[in-house]
Amino acid sequence: MEQGSMTNQALWEDEMFEEIQIGDKIFYFNERLQECSGDALMRGPAGWVVSCEHGTVVVNDGDNYAGHTPAKNRKPDHLGHFLNG
Repeated sequence: MEQGSMTNQALWEDEMFEEIQIGDKIFYFNERLQECSGDALMRGPAGWVVSCEHGTVVVNDGDNYAGHTPAKNRKPDHLGHFLNG
């Protein structure tokens, strides 16, 4: 995917999925292929758990991940990486 998207050109870059940390804003595609965003909470066995306005959603690298923006107050999820590799 090229850097950014048509709708959010300046909001996110196509970073590596493995670089996500707690607090980062994650951009993903929902089941209707609409671009949505939320804040990373923790890494789970199926991907990152993301908090958004309608609840929580799981974002996975090969499935619905579009990109992310690092937060100022980000921190690594050591427990999530230990438990889920």
